[in-house]
Amino acid sequence: MMTTVFVHGVPDTAEVWSRLDREILAQLPGERTVALALPGFGCDAPSGFTYSKEDYVAWLIAALEAIPAPRDVIAHDWGSILAMRAIALRPGLVRSWVAGGAPSTPGYTWHPTARLWQTPGAGEKAMERFSGQLAIDMLARAGLDAAMAAETVSRIDARMKSAILALYRSGRDVFETWGLTREEVTRKIFAPGLVLWGARDPYAGPEFGDRLAEATGAASRVLDCGHWWQLEQPSAAAAEIIAFRRAIGA
Repeated sequence: MMTTVFVHGVPDTAEVWSRLDREILAQLPGERTVALALPGFGCDAPSGFTYSKEDYVAWLIAALEAIPAPRDVIAHDWGSILAMRAIALRPGLVRSWVAGGAPSTPGYTWHPTARLWQTPGAGEKAMERFSGQLAIDMLARAGLDAAMAAETVSRIDARMKSAILALYRSGRDVFETWGLTREEVTRKIFAPGLVLWGARDPYAGPEFGDRLAEATGAASRVLDCGHWWQLEQPSAAAAEIIAFRRAIGA
């Protein structure tokens, strides 16, 4: 039996996939789905875990290896960055992938909030304020309605805040060091993929989805939403994912 594996981003937990999961299972009732919880995001971390991008990608590879193949990955935001790195390091790890909401090619400059979190001292002060109505308003400006934003903020705790700061600081140069290029991808056996992006994503515009699709030879679709396509447009996202799977015979 094939398994769809969801990989969330920041500042989310595995619960961010619940709406899309329901849409996919309604159309593919025999599907098995697993929503991974990144260490520190609604769960504890393994002993010695440093919350660096390297630790997260090593953890993701191990988590995927523990799931019987074939595996189809759906990833968003930092989950997308980590999934693309895992696939680049281990091309046979997944049968197919869907990713978006964060660049995975060179040439992107982190958005202002990320740069603030990456700054020692200022990042801690900003993270202290990242709660309640202020956080809800920030997420709403990125595309979530008030209820979805409040639900997301309710899951942000001190453990997650520390994990976010460490991850972002380890990833200052991630787009240059991990960024995929067409030349690199053609040297690998890269699984077929689909890039999903929100037309009004304030953190990185759809052109970065196009760059990822071009680098990997993936299909690309832009949805009528902000950053969180799995929450804002679960039906449309599910339709694109299922059509993609059928097109590749999965």
